[in-house]
Amino acid sequence: MKVAIPIWDGRISPLMDTACYLLVADIDEGRVVSRETVGIPRAGIPGHVSFLTDRHIDVLICGAISHQLERMLAASGIRSYPWVRGEVGEVIAAYCNGVLQNDNFLLPGCGRRRRRERGQRCGRRMGFGARKLFKEE
Repeated sequence: MKVAIPIWDGRISPLMDTACYLLVADIDEGRVVSRETVGIPRAGIPGHVSFLTDRHIDVLICGAISHQLERMLAASGIRSYPWVRGEVGEVIAAYCNGVLQNDNFLLPGCGRRRRRERGQRCGRRMGFGARKLFKEE
């Protein structure tokens, strides 16, 4: 299985859509058998998807990600684990050990429980730019 992680300074890059480098790890039976760092071409969202599918990536572990990129990756058969933070080595170990869903790897401001229950993305309960209106008493 090939797992890709956008990286910046030894950590997961905060935003997949603008990441410059990707760590690609081959994982077999819960162990990393090889890893390489590659540059991500600047080709927009469709280019990112093509780049990942051309490299036969099975899983993407990343920080924040645009809804469009996440949907296109899913349509291409790439499973994504968004809203993850941390040191790359710790994140890979957590993925291999099946504990990546631990809140220690959760980006601040994101609630996994809320997203699972309601099927919503982090920070988008009311939609982009939406405002909650209150009645004055």
